[in-house]
Amino acid sequence: MSLILNGSWENSYGSVMVLDVAENGFIFGEYVSHTGSSGTYLVIGHCQPNNPENDAGQPLVLSIYWRSVSGEEPDDGSHWVSTYCGQLDNNGQITVINSLITTTHYQAFSPGDYIDKLIFTKQPITRDVATRSMELIEQKKEVVANPINGVWVNTEQAIELTVFVQSQKYGVVNGWLFYEGEQISLLGFTDTFADKNILQSVSLSGYMLKTHHPISLAGRINQDASVLVLSRWLANSTTVAESYLQASSLNWELTKIHC
Repeated sequence: MSLILNGSWENSYGSVMVLDVAENGFIFGEYVSHTGSSGTYLVIGHCQPNNPENDAGQPLVLSIYWRSVSGEEPDDGSHWVSTYCGQLDNNGQITVINSLITTTHYQAFSPGDYIDKLIFTKQPITRDVATRSMELIEQKKEVVANPINGVWVNTEQAIELTVFVQSQKYGVVNGWLFYEGEQISLLGFTDTFADKNILQSVSLSGYMLKTHHPISLAGRINQDASVLVLSRWLANSTTVAESYLQASSLNWELTKIHC
């Protein structure tokens, strides 16, 4: 089945993301932005592997690392990540909540979480992003030393998250999450260029096979790398009229138990 989600999508800011969607709902692609900083950024995500229907959209989550891969000089905004959570509606638009995790002072921003609603419409012109995206995803899963590597838990909520960096250059993070009685494979990004004066951002995406929910995690680790503060996002399939229910969020605080 050909998924409508494949292709180029533009939002009202003029930013364009090109998505390549596998049959199992795994998404990889690139995002070209001229808002704030200009550049090309990598995208990893998951969606429910079916096209939207009359009474239900196609839920999706995306992780983006705002460090350009197209040669621009890094700035203070290149330490940030985003999670997009929403759906492809049956009217042909992607509507998402953008949770932008900032960890530095840059332009008008101070460290915090910035929430925005974005709407994307499909564009007729696309370009191939498979070569570069698959290069970073299929590389050997060798652990790169990083403060985020290890096992993070919240015993009260029965949550366990294991993550490790597999690419210093692209900030790719691999791992798995034990949550709601399921082991969920995760892939995303962390700021591998954070120094001791910067909180380290992270955005991860996965898919819950039992409930058919795309899931994403976005947040930061504290400066002594002992606490990971996250927002857990779930993408829900809804009608256009009930799209206010398409993205749900919970706050998590996880503690590292070992590396």
